[in-house]
Amino acid sequence: MTVPNIITIFRILLVPVFCILYFTPGLKWLAFVVLVISGISDVIDGIIARKFNQVSRIGKVLDPIADKLFQLSTVICITIDGVVGWWLLALMVAKDLFMLIGGSIFYHKTHAVIASKWYGKLTSVLLFSTFVISFFLFFMSVDRSISIIIISILAAVTMFFSIFSAVNYTRMAVAINNEHKKQKGLNKDNG
Repeated sequence: MTVPNIITIFRILLVPVFCILYFTPGLKWLAFVVLVISGISDVIDGIIARKFNQVSRIGKVLDPIADKLFQLSTVICITIDGVVGWWLLALMVAKDLFMLIGGSIFYHKTHAVIASKWYGKLTSVLLFSTFVISFFLFFMSVDRSISIIIISILAAVTMFFSIFSAVNYTRMAVAINNEHKKQKGLNKDNG
């Protein structure tokens, strides 16, 4: 158990805490604090992993799981709350299921783990920013209809980059899988 992995597990444990606080009357500000703590801890565990050479295989799997759990739970909360339409949740679930099933098949065939790329990180930053802005709009008592328009536009931009990321990760997985097949064929021929 490396320090980054412990921080990642801590982030996973914060998910239900966030959801409970979000829907507890008068405690939405605490949900916001939990969201910020999760975001900061995500950055910190990445810095520690790279700086102190604590990047691990399990960390490469756990970190995106923690990200996805927090993102999905936050989208579920703001969707139920009526801040954004159900389309965002439907698109996110469809994309994440595609990535989960595809990633599982890919890992089963190649035993390779694709590290996070800039476009995946950008999508996470955009999604996190959308959540933060939705809280600020709530705290500043901005008219609900204006908040919905602003968050919907931000969510649409985020989903564009999310789909862009999924396409690029899929292309990378296909290339690695093809290379894996080629290597297997070479090894058979040499054997």
